[in-house]
Amino acid sequence: TKVNLVQEFSNSRDITPMVFELKADGYTALNDAIYKAAEDLTNRPEKRRAIIVLSDGADNKSGKSSDKALKSALAVNATIYTVDMTSPDEQGRTRMQNQGALKNFAEKSGGRFVAAPGGVALREAFKNIVSEIGTQYTIGYQPTNLTKDGKWRALELQVAKPNLKIRTRKGYHAPKN
Repeated sequence: TKVNLVQEFSNSRDITPMVFELKADGYTALNDAIYKAAEDLTNRPEKRRAIIVLSDGADNKSGKSSDKALKSALAVNATIYTVDMTSPDEQGRTRMQNQGALKNFAEKSGGRFVAAPGGVALREAFKNIVSEIGTQYTIGYQPTNLTKDGKWRALELQVAKPNLKIRTRKGYHAPKN
């Protein structure tokens, strides 16, 4: 499956202008793209890692499952931001399923889903995502349960100030022997 990389990894807050002209078209290998991005991040020196996905969410070409793609991103501590490129003409159940896939990646990785079908809305979405990435904090966690069973461990983060917005992963998989 071919994955099109629109922009190389970068520390820059500037986005390649070509990104704003993209339109969802043809086959989509969403899971493969996220898996590949996570794989490419493995050897990157940056501690703050984000994958920004532009897609209509309709994966109809991947060899990898969405679970495998998500696990690969979480394994390299990447936050996934998804921008829905679905045509405004798309209606009903298909649109909801496609958006559901994008929302799932974003929510489970601590990222954000944005519905922005291009143009000014897309520029604004990128501006907000870049701003958010620049103001993130990383919090370390030392679990009390050290059992290496590979099970899911749910996490909940609360802050004292009600005006702060928190977006975080819902948990993690414990290491497995």
